Amino acid sequence: MKRHKRLWEKVASLENLAAAACEALRGKRGKRAGAEFFGKWETEVIALERELQEGSYQPGAYHYFTIHEPKERVVAAAPFRDRVVHHALVRVLEPIFEPRFIEDSYACRPGRGTHAGMRRALHFARRHPFALKCDIRRYFPSIDQGLLREKIARVVGDERVLALIDLILASHFERTEQVWPAGGDLFAVEERRRGLPIGNLTSQFFANIFLDRFDHFVKQELGVKGYLRYVDDFLLFGGSRGELKAWGAACREFLAAERLEIHPDKYRLIPTADGVDFCGYVVRADGRVRVRSANARRFRRKFRWMRREVRMGWLDPAELTASVRAWVAHAEHAQSWGLRRAVLGP
Repeated sequence: MKRHKRLWEKVASLENLAAAACEALRGKRGKRAGAEFFGKWETEVIALERELQEGSYQPGAYHYFTIHEPKERVVAAAPFRDRVVHHALVRVLEPIFEPRFIEDSYACRPGRGTHAGMRRALHFARRHPFALKCDIRRYFPSIDQGLLREKIARVVGDERVLALIDLILASHFERTEQVWPAGGDLFAVEERRRGLPIGNLTSQFFANIFLDRFDHFVKQELGVKGYLRYVDDFLLFGGSRGELKAWGAACREFLAAERLEIHPDKYRLIPTADGVDFCGYVVRADGRVRVRSANARRFRRKFRWMRREVRMGWLDPAELTASVRAWVAHAEHAQSWGLRRAVLGP
């Protein structure tokens, strides 16, 4: 496997950092952190370039907050200047790793996303009678940073880039664990950090790198033609229940070696005629596509709350309009005329 060297000059160049700042600011200039950075962005970019080249750059502290939709999660917001560094790193590494990823990985990749993932799931559902739906339990908090670093270092051979990645990884972890290597003595214990912060661009990118070997295992070693993944959710399509159960057992074993676990409550073998839930939609063997019921319920609650806030004068009507347009754009990818009328009606 080719290892890419001489990457640091690209990552830490003033040109790359300026482009990364523009990407990080996209859609964020109206928010406080983005507005503050935008007001002095040229000075900040020059300072970041100097710090990176001198080796004095240090990530700042995260701001943590909890979101409750679609489920409760703790999100970590990095200081804005750190987000610029994350973008600068991914801008250089993404073209190297992208050709290595399988076609049917749909999260956080150029030209893909939830709608492309749904269409591919529909394609497989129309050709296979059964699907196995799986979810990795607490994926981001469970990622072993040491294993992740090894996977990246197989491709990235620039020590300064790896040192920057080490800084980013060390800036957040969920917990440390003591691990004794096979064949080692009592004093050969290793401290292993686990977890990536939800919310970082680098976390999304690293999450795809971490599961890339698993993707290739399923496609090439198990020979599963009907396979696709979106972050930690993945589907396997097959011709029989027995075939899918055997593949599922092999997936469990492989992921256990990566120190990951399939969620036992989200491991389901489903006839595709009954509908397969993926990327916010339910796709069926007969070609029908429906918006996931939980998605519709959440938006109905949000829509009613926002309308009330607008009537009270506490919310800009433009925000309500933008929210409705975004949900309608999502729902339009399914057969949802009646649902949209019911949700948006009086």
